[in-house]
Amino acid sequence: MIKIIYVTDVHDSIDELHQLIQLTEADLYLISGDILYYAFYDIENVIRFTTLQEEFQFLLREQKRKIFPYDFASEILIQESHQKKQEDLVQKSIEYRELFHLATKTMKEKYRKIEETIQKHSNADCFVLPGNYDIDFKYTALASRNLHKKIMYFENITFGGYGGAPVPTSGIPEKLIVPYLEGGVGKSFYSEPQEFFEHHQPDVLVLHNPAFGYFDQIPSYGNVGSMGIRNYLDYHTPMMVLSGHIHEDYGIQVNKKGTLFLNPSNFGAVDSIYGPQEGGIFAEIYINKKRKKITKVRIKRLFQNTIYEYFDVFVEYEPYPKLEFQKLKDFDSFYLSFEKFFRNNQNPYSYY
Repeated sequence: MIKIIYVTDVHDSIDELHQLIQLTEADLYLISGDILYYAFYDIENVIRFTTLQEEFQFLLREQKRKIFPYDFASEILIQESHQKKQEDLVQKSIEYRELFHLATKTMKEKYRKIEETIQKHSNADCFVLPGNYDIDFKYTALASRNLHKKIMYFENITFGGYGGAPVPTSGIPEKLIVPYLEGGVGKSFYSEPQEFFEHHQPDVLVLHNPAFGYFDQIPSYGNVGSMGIRNYLDYHTPMMVLSGHIHEDYGIQVNKKGTLFLNPSNFGAVDSIYGPQEGGIFAEIYINKKRKKITKVRIKRLFQNTIYEYFDVFVEYEPYPKLEFQKLKDFDSFYLSFEKFFRNNQNPYSYY
């Protein structure tokens, strides 16, 4: 039996992640994107950097140019002469570049702290995936654990990852994030994540941005997940698909082919236009490595240095894929909607 602890959307809750690693034991930890939330330690720099980056992005859209704001700022500064009307833009370019380098340094420091925690407090393997609030891990202390566009092996299980998300995240240095390469319509549609998974066909897909139709619905907007990954899933049957990113659409379900889908909800607290979401939720996943089947998922929460156990979800594959659940001792304090979380859409609910 393999025990995996799965966490997504840490959102700079680095102390809580430290506690989780200290208080739990597993064979493998998976951390799926948005490990950070801020590129700075102080909110003033966050606001100023965000403002400058968005202003440069606006100017680039007006000019119909596809370069990074950092390169645009550098271009302004290396011009041989500046007209008086450009003086303000020159000063903003200087400030943006300074903040860009400070942001990069700060984020690397935070990733280094996480790597030190993993090395000091856990003997288990750990794979990490960047989200849209992260820079590319190849620049950081987490590089050796980076699952983005990679296949990693644990026991006899293959894990394939694709990070990032197709949304702008202006508080993070745009030049350093992982691009989400998917777009177009009809015959011109291209999806790098689909191409990656088609080529490798892993047992477990680890995603930040979900597949279209699986935990990807934003209230009053609709489904926003990857069409390319959905295309892949329509023709392939991985053991499990893990995702995050969409904090409003969380839960567990199994489709008719027996693939388990899971977004346990954000581990780090976050404020959104739909209200605050407290965080702390994580999942323990148990896999029968001989049969390559998931047997159980346990939903837990870390809150104020204490771990609460909410419920177990058992996966049955015969005569058809279905989920069954069992309450645990802290079930009554589960603060999310259980009816929304536990989805047995293909068949009637079954309870212990």
